[in-house]
Amino acid sequence: MGKVFRAQALVTSNKNHDVFFDAFLAVDKNKIVDVGPWKKRPRAFPVTDVSYGMITPGLFNLHTHLPMTLFRGIVEDLALQTWLFDYILPLEKKWVSPEFVRIGTELALCEAIRNGVTFTADMYYFEAEIARAVDRMGTRGLMGAAVMDLVGPDFKNVEQALNNVRKLHKEFKNHERIIPGIAPHSQYLCTMETLGECAALSKELDIPVTIHLAESKRELTEMLSKNEMTPAMYLEKSGLLKCKQVLLAHSVWLTDEDMPLVAKPNLSVVLNPQCNAKLASGIAPVHKYIKNGVRFALGTDGAASNNNTDIFAEMNFISKIHHLTEGDLTGLPGPMVFDSATRKSAEAVGLGDKLGSLEPGKEADFIIIDLKSPHLTPLTNPYAHLIYSVTGADVESVYVAGKCLMKNRKILVADESKILERANRLWKKIQKSL
Repeated sequence: MGKVFRAQALVTSNKNHDVFFDAFLAVDKNKIVDVGPWKKRPRAFPVTDVSYGMITPGLFNLHTHLPMTLFRGIVEDLALQTWLFDYILPLEKKWVSPEFVRIGTELALCEAIRNGVTFTADMYYFEAEIARAVDRMGTRGLMGAAVMDLVGPDFKNVEQALNNVRKLHKEFKNHERIIPGIAPHSQYLCTMETLGECAALSKELDIPVTIHLAESKRELTEMLSKNEMTPAMYLEKSGLLKCKQVLLAHSVWLTDEDMPLVAKPNLSVVLNPQCNAKLASGIAPVHKYIKNGVRFALGTDGAASNNNTDIFAEMNFISKIHHLTEGDLTGLPGPMVFDSATRKSAEAVGLGDKLGSLEPGKEADFIIIDLKSPHLTPLTNPYAHLIYSVTGADVESVYVAGKCLMKNRKILVADESKILERANRLWKKIQKSL
């Protein structure tokens, strides 16, 4: 027997950007049956939820490093290169282990669920351990196993790193909610040969790629100086941009010459506006992406460089920073921004036919936003609320494939208090070593 949810408003995120007031969402098992005005609801289904909030698709976070919640706030107010090479990489070498990533991921997923994020694209070490945590807690994700020419916590060389990718793929290749992937760190931590091997393995296993690209001006300058190529040109030469789906995280310093390289159906730039502002990395040229037909999605980056994983905050910030830097109040409208965290993100990972919008036949991944707050009253314009007023803390309930992960702000798929306790206990060990 199906279920019917009633909402004050329902934002479909479909191509027409249909919004229904006093709406229903009908779900049968893991699928959406129908949406529309309440008076047209299927009468045979029992009414399950009448919280009368706002229902939207679940959000996507297409670039983060889940276990780095345990490094949140540990290193601040430093330039990217100093932050990464002098602090984060040495900390990871000392502390990252299967236990570390399990605890950090469970903590991150509690945060993600509370923020209405139902799909996460991750890249880190011990990625299979991370994927198992995602599986246990009922969310979805693209799990990118790290590859680089440095020694990592779970590999001593590139060959071992690529073997980790194979093992991840073998374990999760047929999973309903988890996509195994490969995550070469960047063009500055991977040689052309390594990137080529990653591209070959991606094609062999038919898996997506996620990689950092053109995050800082220094990265662009050094690549031009050493190789007379932009970072994007370097990836193109390696063959990586020809893989099945490729997520290009950050993409702050792409040039006009790069636009034809990334304006392809298999490629998506994943913008992390708050992280890039915090680290003074720059502002991604979203207006150029729109003009050139480049698909863009949103990510938060890890909690060590952004400090939270609230995609609503990213939508808010990218809208305002675009208005400020471009002097353009019309070129990045609310529906387009919300698409980047829902339907366009689903397309970016090859799941546009299953996820990202509330339409009959799609998976029942949705969130309910509590509107019973002064800052969300009255409900005048749902998209204005979603971009400029709603925060992650306003998410009341979360469903993935019809299963309730959080109800009335209580996480149902894990013991949150025990997760917080374990995270604090591990942090005390780390703190003593600093």
